[in-house]
Amino acid sequence: MTSLRLAGPLSLLLLLGTCPALAQTAAGSQESMFTLIRDGIEWPAWFIIAGSVVVLAIIAEHFLTTRRRTIIPIDQVKRAKDQIERRNFRECLNRMQKSSTCFARVMTAALQHGRHGFDAMHAAALEKSGELSGRMFRKVEYLNIFGNLGPLMGLLGTVWGMIIAFGAMGAGGGTASAENLSRGISLALVNTLLGLMLAVVGLGFFGICRNRTDSLTVHATVQVLDLLEYFRSSAALPRTEESRKLPPSVPSPPTAQPTKK
Repeated sequence: MTSLRLAGPLSLLLLLGTCPALAQTAAGSQESMFTLIRDGIEWPAWFIIAGSVVVLAIIAEHFLTTRRRTIIPIDQVKRAKDQIERRNFRECLNRMQKSSTCFARVMTAALQHGRHGFDAMHAAALEKSGELSGRMFRKVEYLNIFGNLGPLMGLLGTVWGMIIAFGAMGAGGGTASAENLSRGISLALVNTLLGLMLAVVGLGFFGICRNRTDSLTVHATVQVLDLLEYFRSSAALPRTEESRKLPPSVPSPPTAQPTKK
């Protein structure tokens, strides 16, 4: 028990004692590490670098376009709810058609199928939501593709570097100079490092972007379906003077039929 209690403090002291030494080593080898990576780049690494640029562009585009403000603005939802409660259906449809947010496009698809009834509006909203979310998911899927290709391209560079190393060894009759051998090993390790870095960034942000897209699109769809419940309940109400002003694309409540005695 005593040894177990002392293990934690001793490990902490050892870590604190080695941190300055590690920092000095990293500071002293920073330039040489950059030089090794620069000199170890071969043709497979250029594909990895190009893929890294594409991955960074996709990530930047996602965080600029897929936001709550562009998917489901709170003020737009409140305005649509207020217009529907006041039975200003035509004004609500015109406003939704002028907007490019996910909520507005799903709501527009639902209102345009209003003449076919509540079930058609509900199905149109789900279909439009699936189309928009699928389009955004396809953009994010490229992060998964490049993330999986990164280690493969790094492995290609590794094999290329080992071929160079063993080729130099074979040309020297089983022995090779330290320069040629280190050149091949450097190529192998540098390309592996770059491929793994691409995989970590690509796959990591793929999970983040996919979850953000799913969360925002589902929230927008739920808000639209909640507003469409108004049309389900209004179908049982008698026809009023305001309901006669409904546009053709929005279902009007049926006229109450007199009962026969």
